[in-house]
Amino acid sequence: MNLVPYLRFVLIIGVLLTIPVEAGEILNRLIAVCTQGQNPSAELVERYKNGDFPDDHNTHCMMRCVALNFGVYDDLNGIHMHDTWLMFRAGRPAAQEKLFADQHHKCIAQQTKAFPSDDYCGRVFAIYQCYKEEFQTMLKNIRKGAAKAARH
Repeated sequence: MNLVPYLRFVLIIGVLLTIPVEAGEILNRLIAVCTQGQNPSAELVERYKNGDFPDDHNTHCMMRCVALNFGVYDDLNGIHMHDTWLMFRAGRPAAQEKLFADQHHKCIAQQTKAFPSDDYCGRVFAIYQCYKEEFQTMLKNIRKGAAKAARH
């Protein structure tokens, strides 16, 4: 078993959950890396940083890049359900993982049915719709933690 991807994922999640200032910086760097060559406007980059992702091809591909770098998605297997559970668990008991997975599998099947299997960017954007609420909560917590850290 190759532990490198798992350890990378644990490190990213650890940073996101325990060091909000650095988590925001990591997310900002990922957005910068994942938009290279697109030359997005400063306004669009700010929208991305605030979790506002318009429904267009460049945004879809930026989100695919972020998901690949977070290690929660790959083009061969799709979403990594257990890894998304770990990312968005937010204190829920482990016994709820199956319910989480069942709900998200159902949503993902519905959201992605209009996208061809080789439209990787579009499929990631569709999958994101199933995690939008959890992602927004995570961003809110990162911002709240960063504001708290800045006061100290």
